[in-house]
Amino acid sequence: MQRSIEINPLKRTLRVEGALSGSIFTGTDKVRSGYGNGDCLYFDFGHRVFAVADGTERFPWASRDILCRLADSLATAGVPERASEWKSLINSRVYAGQKYQHKTTFSCAAFSGDGDELTVKVAHGGDSRVVEIDSVTGRALFQTERNMVFAGRSREIIHVSRHRIKNRNSRLLIYSDGFEDFSKFCIQRSFFSSWADAFSALPIESFCEQMHSILEKSSGLFEHDDIGFMAIDPFRLGGLEKKRVLIGGTQPHEEKRFRAGCENGDMDEWVPHNSWPAARGTFDKYGITIRED
Repeated sequence: MQRSIEINPLKRTLRVEGALSGSIFTGTDKVRSGYGNGDCLYFDFGHRVFAVADGTERFPWASRDILCRLADSLATAGVPERASEWKSLINSRVYAGQKYQHKTTFSCAAFSGDGDELTVKVAHGGDSRVVEIDSVTGRALFQTERNMVFAGRSREIIHVSRHRIKNRNSRLLIYSDGFEDFSKFCIQRSFFSSWADAFSALPIESFCEQMHSILEKSSGLFEHDDIGFMAIDPFRLGGLEKKRVLIGGTQPHEEKRFRAGCENGDMDEWVPHNSWPAARGTFDKYGITIRED
């Protein structure tokens, strides 16, 4: 039986049983001040490409712009096999079109192969992160480092690498810097002490639901920036519908609509991919876009 890709509009969360969970959360000060959410997520199940971008407070939609350009580039050119070709595609089709004032991070993982031949190409610019975690030991097997190669401010991305994923316990995390505010708070409050604890306590598809629960219960107890986060089991991405989804990168008026929906309790339910057409109006209202081929 094919697994469904599900979206909860009210939680702005996407999940796939056993494979993935991703969500955005608007920063505490952004909510108070009525700003947009500068974090944006891209899920491309057909190409097995996943990305996070983090735009500035002034131009929060810059993150959506760059990920839309990534989506268009992949639809036109496909996913290159080599890291050098992937770098060329990003620089010529994705980074090249970003305006100077539309500064944003760009962190992307593209999976290919399967089994012992599973690899990931990682492209990274800015202070968001891509981390490979051993879900049993909690040890970081690979992680990107912060740099100043922000899209918009830099003409080219520099850090593009290829890695073989040999460990069946490996999970990939992609997140914006706001997630570090959240994780520090969780460790201080002993919600979890390590990634090993988190993965042993929760199935991967429930990660973002748990984050929502903690943030709701801890409202007012700590400050956090916009959070864009996804957790991926790279060995469970096969056999899924070739759906492409963008969540986030919202302008202030879009956030206002979203807040109104939250107050009304609109559509706090999981919508499977075969029901997305009927929910398109709600998705659009909440900053969720389904890209069609």
